[in-house]
Amino acid sequence: MKPLQNMNNVEKGKLLATLFPEQLKGILNSLTEAYNFLTENEEALRSTWGNDLLTFDFWYRQAAEVADIIKRHSRALTKSSTLFADQLFDGYHAIFTIDCIVKQAASLPSLPENKRYGLAIQLLFNHYTAMP
Repeated sequence: MKPLQNMNNVEKGKLLATLFPEQLKGILNSLTEAYNFLTENEEALRSTWGNDLLTFDFWYRQAAEVADIIKRHSRALTKSSTLFADQLFDGYHAIFTIDCIVKQAASLPSLPENKRYGLAIQLLFNHYTAMP
């Protein structure tokens, strides 16, 4: 296995899916919920969006594409760590996916298994910060 600092997002996503297969449904639910939130609150979010680097349109497009991937591959994403990583952690989709995963891990109840998962998220994706 490569050193962590030499892994790309797809490799990190595959490692995450391999280490925590029980979390995959929760991750997919969080991604879908984030897209639904953007859709339901589009007007308000668009008017208050404060990130000039990643525009609301860009963010919404990534969310919509990820939601479409989940619809097309739903069960297969929880069965194949390779598919999970290739579809959700490649290119710009990774920005949206990682942001959602960081937020999802931070919101889980303080149980030992969730703490391990949260620490893994920090270890793998620490250099990413949450969006507004």
